[in-house]
Amino acid sequence: MKKAAKRFRDYISSIGLWFLIRVVRAVDYRRASALGARLGRMAYHVVPRHRTASLRNLSRVFGDKKTPEQLEEMVKTLFEGFFRSAFECVAYGSLPPEAKRECVHIVGKEKLDEALASGRGVISVSAHLGNFLILMGRLAVDGYHVDLVVKKMKDKKVEDRLQSLRNELGYHSIYVNPRIQSVKASLASLRNNHVLVLLGDQRQRSGGIDVTFFGIPASAASGPISLSLSTGATVLPMFMVRNQDGITHTLFVEDPLEMSIAGSKEDNIRTNVQKYTDVIESYVSRYPTQWTWGHSRWTQ
Repeated sequence: MKKAAKRFRDYISSIGLWFLIRVVRAVDYRRASALGARLGRMAYHVVPRHRTASLRNLSRVFGDKKTPEQLEEMVKTLFEGFFRSAFECVAYGSLPPEAKRECVHIVGKEKLDEALASGRGVISVSAHLGNFLILMGRLAVDGYHVDLVVKKMKDKKVEDRLQSLRNELGYHSIYVNPRIQSVKASLASLRNNHVLVLLGDQRQRSGGIDVTFFGIPASAASGPISLSLSTGATVLPMFMVRNQDGITHTLFVEDPLEMSIAGSKEDNIRTNVQKYTDVIESYVSRYPTQWTWGHSRWTQ
């Protein structure tokens, strides 16, 4: 019975994604964004689990600074932005190169070029912030070779559709599992002087490093730091932020992470994982309604 229910959910997900792609491709980018925003406002009322989780996590961080009404408005904005981003992602792939550049302005591009000049590749630590879905596609427009480490969806039809979208946006996917293959592919990406993008803002349920996020115990991936220490590749934080007009975006390329290498390997990994976590926290703090608050980020 459970397997049948899962197959049905997977089927509905596949159909829903197919429908989304068909609808969005029938309109232009601006209309797709507006349509996503409307759907997000509707989803706020019909997806109680994510609404409750987002409100609970926001309250943990901002409960002493925001009123309950303000927190509720923040959650509504989160839903609107999430669906807006999904619709924009589909529409973005069909835009001509110049329109893609106009849609996403890059600040700090020279830092990326300087890091790539070493020939060791770049490890881009990012987060589920703003429209992170088109970060890789924007870099690809300017000729950068980009690889994103992702978790494969369990349903093959859904994964195939997502992979098709990634290919359309011009970047390559490296699956987290199997672990050995993921590490080999990531090392090859850096050897080829690519930009390897890792999203470092989610809880690691196994093998994670203990950190604090907004002063609360959390767990973060050691992968970006371990790869950097073993290859010499620069860790370069990058974040997408939605501009005030609601339609365009800014891709911020931050200064390279100053790696601490004074202690043991374990101590160095722990110290530097906290460093990149702090950078992510600084962006989430500045743009709280653009981050995904609905997942289980903390360990306590």
